[in-house]
Amino acid sequence: MDLKEIIDTREDQAPIWIAYPDSTTFQVLVRPIGNMHKEFLEKSREVKWDEAKMEQKVDFNDEIYTKLFSAHVIIDWKGLHIEDLKKLVLLKNFKKLAGFTGEIACDDAAKAMLMQHSLVFNIWINRVCNNIERFNREREEAEKKTS
Repeated sequence: MDLKEIIDTREDQAPIWIAYPDSTTFQVLVRPIGNMHKEFLEKSREVKWDEAKMEQKVDFNDEIYTKLFSAHVIIDWKGLHIEDLKKLVLLKNFKKLAGFTGEIACDDAAKAMLMQHSLVFNIWINRVCNNIERFNREREEAEKKTS
C-alpha cells in the first residue's frame, strides 16, 4: 500500500474550538496546517548576498513563517483576558491594565505577536495542530455511528 493513499492531506479539515489549559475562558479555533507547511517554508526563505564569501545564501525568516503559520492555523479566539495573557507573556504597565475587563481581540497581528512572544502558547498551538487530524477522524467516526 502506498503512503499517499493512507494519509489524509485534505485542506478542508474542520477546525475545532480548543480550551486553553489553565484558563476558564480562553478558547482558540484551530485547524491543522495540512499541506501548507511546505508553502510556508518556501515563502519564509530569503536569498541574501554573503559579501564575505561573495555568494548567495538562503536564510530562513522565522518571523515570516510565524505570521503565515499563525494566520492559517489560528482562525479565531475568544475569552482571552488580561489574567490569561499575563500567564503567557510579559506585560507593559500591568497596573494600568489591571482594571481592563474586556477581551483581547483576535487578528492576524495579534496571532503572530502571541506566537512570537509566548513560547508556551507557540508549543501548545503546534501540539494542538498535530492532534487535530485525530480529533477530526474521531468526530467523523462518531458521526458515522450515529447516522
